[in-house]
Amino acid sequence: MGVTNLWQILEPVRQPVNLSSLKGKTLAVDLSLWVCEAQTVKKMIGVVTKPHLRNLFFRFSFFTSMGIKLVFVMEGEAPKLKADTMTKRNEMRYGPSKKVGAARTGRSLFKAMLKECLELLECLGVPWVQAAGEAEAMCAYLNAKGHVDGCITNDGDAFLYGAQTVYRNFAMNAKDPHLDCYTMSSIKEKLGCDRESLIGLAVLLGCDYLPKGVPGVGKEQALKLIETLRGQNLLQRFDQWKEQFQYDDNPLLVVKRVIHCSECHHPGSYKEHGHSGCKFCESKRYCKPNDSKHCPCEWHQLEQVKQANAVEDNIRKKAKSCEGFPFSEVIQEFLVNKNKLINIKEYRRPNLLSFQIFASEKMEWAKHYACKKLLALLTRYDMIQRKAGYTDSKQLQAIRIVKTRVKNGSPCFEIEWQKPDSYLQ
Repeated sequence: MGVTNLWQILEPVRQPVNLSSLKGKTLAVDLSLWVCEAQTVKKMIGVVTKPHLRNLFFRFSFFTSMGIKLVFVMEGEAPKLKADTMTKRNEMRYGPSKKVGAARTGRSLFKAMLKECLELLECLGVPWVQAAGEAEAMCAYLNAKGHVDGCITNDGDAFLYGAQTVYRNFAMNAKDPHLDCYTMSSIKEKLGCDRESLIGLAVLLGCDYLPKGVPGVGKEQALKLIETLRGQNLLQRFDQWKEQFQYDDNPLLVVKRVIHCSECHHPGSYKEHGHSGCKFCESKRYCKPNDSKHCPCEWHQLEQVKQANAVEDNIRKKAKSCEGFPFSEVIQEFLVNKNKLINIKEYRRPNLLSFQIFASEKMEWAKHYACKKLLALLTRYDMIQRKAGYTDSKQLQAIRIVKTRVKNGSPCFEIEWQKPDSYLQ
């Protein structure tokens, strides 16, 4: 999923952050990711009705309790370039393609799950947006445009689409809730990779749109190439390679190596230098002792160039034998934005009655249990509205403080509230 070995490459910039440090931020969430993760939780499979809905509700509630706003992103139609990858992924999830309609049925089931998630979000009053294509592309777009402060996704493609901050590996631990944070600024600073370099890595190492990449090129080689380019644009380098391919069969420049002095390491023998001196040492007789092996002669200069270009030449030769290189369609998929500037809807007040009905029908929750779980979100919403100066008759009214408590290490109050109209005991 995403660029091959990308998270291993980005490991040096990984920064664990506690969720409490993200209070006040708005994050875009790749909804498909959370649905997929819910399907892999063994404790819920066969035990919980609709694990994807339960997972979504409790994760959202947890983030909300930490003061973090979420905007969910619904994926659109996958690019044609990704067709082969999607077919293989569906076969892994839902069975081999020889079972007629298995992959299609599996994909339909997955879309049905996403639709149910959107129904739940509507009940909770949570904003969501529709991506034109890949969800991580829309997450990146929202981040790049400043609509959100970061993206929650496991797909490193987000950086290639222009994301600035990506969070992954969410741990909903009451004592230590945390995420791993990666930023584009730290990637540039520590690894010397910009967005174009990461796209170049996708071409060389492989990605969802180009699973095999350039055969024979590994992450160590690719990173060494970026290092030797010293900030030069990798994608422009690909274009230069393509122009050079036609000259690869030309005879290489050959310079004969002459004898070098054992004393000064410059061209000429020790005996010759003793008789007529060394022009590099600027001596008329003998030469000057030199510990350095560096020599400015034509042969050594050519060797230095060859050594410096060895990694690039090796990769370039492999790229030449790879039909279609530099795969402009793949590069354009990452560089050309398909999403439009949008206005993200504001959070709305959770609808208790709608949630009760939804949770009862879809998740088999008893209505009093659904009321209890939603009440925390409902009271929080009303309190924030009231603090901002917005009041109306629908808001819940606090009756009294029952007692002080400590929850997740934070002091708080237990409040007795007036029961809302739709509340069930």
